[in-house]
Amino acid sequence: MNKSVKKRAWGNQVLSQHEQRELRETVLFETAARLFNRFGFRGTSMSMLTNELGLTKGALYHYVKDKSDLLYKVNLRSAHSSREAHERGVAEGCNGYERVHGIVRHYLLAATESPIETFVLLEDDALSPDQAQEIIKLRKALITDMRREISAGIEDGSITPCDPKLVSLTIVGAMAWMLQWYDPGQDMSKEEVSSGMADLLSRMIAVDPKPLQ
Repeated sequence: MNKSVKKRAWGNQVLSQHEQRELRETVLFETAARLFNRFGFRGTSMSMLTNELGLTKGALYHYVKDKSDLLYKVNLRSAHSSREAHERGVAEGCNGYERVHGIVRHYLLAATESPIETFVLLEDDALSPDQAQEIIKLRKALITDMRREISAGIEDGSITPCDPKLVSLTIVGAMAWMLQWYDPGQDMSKEEVSSGMADLLSRMIAVDPKPLQ
């Protein structure tokens, strides 16, 4: 006996309530990240955010409790997005060198698409001690995992002998600095910049420094 499949309203052509909420949260968090990065936590008011989005404060507080909660959620989403980029890079590589290359490329590709990915603002007293500690722990874990991939590359012979801690900090610092000068209006696309930086940063530690295809 065939069972009828229940279809979503409007023939699946209209976003569900859950999808609409996710989309609104993405717009909210990306706008907040841009304003926080430009004006700082204390220099950004909720009124600035509501004016930017065309919302009332009542509508905004449907998604966050206050400005501190908003900062926490933006940082949390940023850390999770960075983790996803890291895992995609690891999954694609067959050795340490390829995994480092993939991590850099995926992170920068995501970072040039959304201001959430690059968000690391942690001003004193902006978050509760527990929230700040959670975000710092997530960020440190990414650097530790990068160091682990570099060590693995040294062991498998794809990365030249080096100090994994120093190299991981150098690579992470270079990725952060790239996001200070990258202009999407320039001639280079985000794909070209991401791949080019991945080639540059990974070749400096490669035993056989040939660009990956």
